[in-house]
Amino acid sequence: MNKKKIDVYSLIKLEVEKLKKLGFKTASLDCRMLLSQILKKTNTVYTHQEVYISQNQILKFQTLVKQRQKGKPVSRILNRRNFWKREFILDEHTLDPRPDSEILIEAVLRHFPEKNQSLKILDLGSGSGCLGLSLLEEYENAQITFVDTSKKSLKVVKRNSLLLRLKGKLKYINLDWHSYDWDTTLLNFEEKTKFDIIVTNPPYIPSNEIKFLEIGVKDYDPTLALDGGNDGLDAYRSIIPRLKNLLKPEGKIFVEIGKGQEDLVKKIGLQNKLLFVEFKKDLLNIIRVIVFCMK
Repeated sequence: MNKKKIDVYSLIKLEVEKLKKLGFKTASLDCRMLLSQILKKTNTVYTHQEVYISQNQILKFQTLVKQRQKGKPVSRILNRRNFWKREFILDEHTLDPRPDSEILIEAVLRHFPEKNQSLKILDLGSGSGCLGLSLLEEYENAQITFVDTSKKSLKVVKRNSLLLRLKGKLKYINLDWHSYDWDTTLLNFEEKTKFDIIVTNPPYIPSNEIKFLEIGVKDYDPTLALDGGNDGLDAYRSIIPRLKNLLKPEGKIFVEIGKGQEDLVKKIGLQNKLLFVEFKKDLLNIIRVIVFCMK
């Protein structure tokens, strides 16, 4: 297949302009990432870099840009997303990790600064596994249990753990936190051993607000990972009452929440014999994480 040498700027110029007209603020980066995918480059190509490319590859690149024009996130086109220190595989069954969720990792590191500890960690509603696997990278002696209601999501977690070559003691448990005694079932899997750390990013968007979300979220993230019921708090009502049964006496719980939900989620925790520790804000100064411990 004949390939010609051409600079990236010339290749992407028209496609970048198309995206800019549609209001995409990261048009150049999006195009360079998509072009890198077609060229099978490990790193994203630079604007003024010269590359060898065939006409067939140019057509494939333009096809990917058309998907982006329709609002499909680059991470969904590529089926991968950078989170914390690594790149994670995604598919249609997993939530696209957001930078805001990295606040959970920061909060855990603040409360558990000694990284050589043999911690037992629960990633509840694990999705792609980005939270638990990121924590395993920080705490190499940790044991991580991934729990998700979707068997297909747990398969993605396994793929990510293999690709990242993280060899900790990992468990993958298919469990629905809406079931009556899910905590007892989980403890049976764990041979009654409780957790030092529980992290969870449950669905918290009120059902009637999902249709107003940006296209990249409402059309491409799984509804199961977004829909928090009428007021957005259904998952917290199912999860929080059971967490005290899963936590060691000196353990801590780190919960991601939606904008403006902090007082309501804090109240649910207090009503269920948990002690409020602190709130953590995200990059936009919005309270994004609430930390609990045992009373």
